[in-house]
Amino acid sequence: MSFYKTNAPAVLVAWEQESAQRVALQAAINAFSARFGGKGLMYADPARFAGIKFPTPAPRDLWRAPDRNGLQWPRSAPLKGATADTKAALKALNADWDQHVPRGSVDGNDVYEALGFSSSMDFLFEGLTLFVHEGFLYASTSKAMPALTEILGSEYEAARQAMRQGGAA
Repeated sequence: MSFYKTNAPAVLVAWEQESAQRVALQAAINAFSARFGGKGLMYADPARFAGIKFPTPAPRDLWRAPDRNGLQWPRSAPLKGATADTKAALKALNADWDQHVPRGSVDGNDVYEALGFSSSMDFLFEGLTLFVHEGFLYASTSKAMPALTEILGSEYEAARQAMRQGGAA
């Protein structure tokens, strides 16, 4: 694993724009999920709505069973033998869902392009961890990053710890 940092304005601007978009999307997901009494979760890359996690699984007659992450979505069709009231409730739930579900996503490729790569796929096998602290973007990866300055792992770790203690920048 190698460690890098940069304070290039293009990289920091791309990072800040993506971070702001992620915060806005998560706020929309939270508001949407609150309509149903659950917590909304977001996929990481690309950032987009993943589903709703309920404190206890939602009723099976209206909601699909939780997936392995505990996320649920409304049923697309009623269960066999459903009552007219259940069918009407499911139709109303799906209409509400379809009207309000957050459909946007956040494209993180601007950050990768600012770093000199074409997309996140360049890190499919190497992995990449990024964070910003005190005006620098820090990176940890096994892929060479020629546009960034290579640093010691101890400097990277010190910045990571400081960022965690002081909050995300």
